[in-house]
Amino acid sequence: MALFFPKEYNATPYRALYDSLSPVGRLMIQREFVGVSYLRRFHLLKNSLSGPSFKSDQLAAGRFFHRKLTISHLDWRHREIAKAHLKLIFRHFLFGFLVQFASRKHELPLPPPDPFCYWETSANLIVMRWMNRHRQNWESAIDSSIDQVVSESIRHHFIYYLLSFVIARKLYNRDELADEIVACRAQALPGTTPIGVEMEFSNLGRLAINKKNPAQLISRDHFHNMEYYTSFRLEDVTWRLGGYVDTHEHGRRLISLSRYGGFFEYSMVRIDYPRTYTLPLTTDPSIANQMICESIDFINEIKPHSLHINIEKRGNGEIEPQLDDFLCLLLLGGDLGYNEDGQLKEKRFADKEFHRIINHRRHLSLLEEIKKDVIEYAFLRLWKKGERNYNYRPVILALKGFQYAYHLGANCLDQLPEMLSWAEKPSPLPTASLNNFVYNVENGLKTEGVYSEDFLANYTKELSDILLGRQQLLR
Repeated sequence: MALFFPKEYNATPYRALYDSLSPVGRLMIQREFVGVSYLRRFHLLKNSLSGPSFKSDQLAAGRFFHRKLTISHLDWRHREIAKAHLKLIFRHFLFGFLVQFASRKHELPLPPPDPFCYWETSANLIVMRWMNRHRQNWESAIDSSIDQVVSESIRHHFIYYLLSFVIARKLYNRDELADEIVACRAQALPGTTPIGVEMEFSNLGRLAINKKNPAQLISRDHFHNMEYYTSFRLEDVTWRLGGYVDTHEHGRRLISLSRYGGFFEYSMVRIDYPRTYTLPLTTDPSIANQMICESIDFINEIKPHSLHINIEKRGNGEIEPQLDDFLCLLLLGGDLGYNEDGQLKEKRFADKEFHRIINHRRHLSLLEEIKKDVIEYAFLRLWKKGERNYNYRPVILALKGFQYAYHLGANCLDQLPEMLSWAEKPSPLPTASLNNFVYNVENGLKTEGVYSEDFLANYTKELSDILLGRQQLLR
């Protein structure tokens, strides 16, 4: 099978480097360049490559993406901006090749994918854990490659792929990745309810979607509020983690126009370019929690901002939620803190960062070709490691128990005015309300039928302690 190599580099050391690779290595580069199994590129390619046999036409696919994945001369002139984006590009390419190495048949005892969930969740998590814990192993190698392509004015992603593969081949350590698998298994908390994760990052915070930001504010961000996301083709670079720019404008969302920038997002429920199809990340709350925490470390140049948790709806609870039930959710996963004037607020609500605490969605499953009812919890703050004395595992469990226990109406709009009033001036909740919420969440989790009585007893104590601790901020 003939594989693509850019003709511009035929008489260069890069051609010699490419030719020195094994056939398997060259095929790995091709797979990463045009997309593993063409999964994310299919909708794009099918309009450009005629005939049903385009999957076998590697040369045509390579030429297509070589044209697409070339940085323009105009954007390349901004060298500091280019260097910042090249760090993201090389990091995600290295990540992709390490995932390919880890996913080889009989290579590692990766946990199998959960039913009807994304099949590379385990490999993605294991590799991300390894990269976060061995940053010094690969950062210097990437920096050296960036200096090389900048000095030679190389604007073609194919060469970035080639250099990233060489780094991945050198650094790949089977035993160290196997240790990460053991660590992940030790934290496992299997369930049956599919979970998806969407994370928003921005160095401008809630101002990321403001079209009237002053130039000096934008220029202080190395990524200029992700205005160059499309220019550097990061939608192709970050596809394994569902990367795109979220402008919060539906008309511009699908084609990732970033004239005004927006939030950098890892959408770990979306699976294809037009974002028609979805797959949940996992059914394990611990895996979902680890993916959230590791992603924050992985993309550490961009500040974490907000989090959406998507949980498949399997039936509906019978309890009608009261105001205090929703406020318990805000205590647990919202953002209680002081604003610029020193006033205590629930900042996501008070700053009007979102309009609905809960959204009902319909996600079209890639594997089943049917639409699934999904509840999206849109109010969560994405916090850095160490900012709180708990992680997202108890939060995800609480959302799942809440969903099984309570009857959730159309986007839970009835309680919004009172929630907004509370967010402006938060006050402690009655102990009885906290206890009632914990009791209902526990019963909701029992409905799923996967957790032991001992586990639930320990978890309900943990949840009670977290809520009581959060209450101390309000006294």
